[in-house]
Amino acid sequence: MEEEEKNNNEVASPTEQNTESTTEQQPQLPVKITSESKIIVYFKNAGGAQPLKQKKFKIQANVSFQNVIDKLRGQLKLKSNESLFLFINQVFQPSPDEILGELYKCFSHNDQLIINYSLQMAWG
Repeated sequence: MEEEEKNNNEVASPTEQNTESTTEQQPQLPVKITSESKIIVYFKNAGGAQPLKQKKFKIQANVSFQNVIDKLRGQLKLKSNESLFLFINQVFQPSPDEILGELYKCFSHNDQLIINYSLQMAWG
């Protein structure tokens, strides 16, 4: 009888058990992004595009994806008539009016947003 009471005292409450199993099953959510936050954007080249000397940039979370396109065009010294294709995680090509912070919330990996770029259509 004493042994049963001892075991009952050692058993965690249902809420504690749920918390532990939930933590193991779900990935940790990223830090809350505000309009004033800066996020890390990591640019990866593909399809013959030249690699950047500096691959990681801190960019305001509240800017549009068009600002990222313009920044990358400047870094690559591309003319306005030269093609540039950008993809998030090699899969998704966001529209220019998407907000960078929202893309980060949905697609970030290891606390950074990975943007693949190419001068030719490489994915999609």
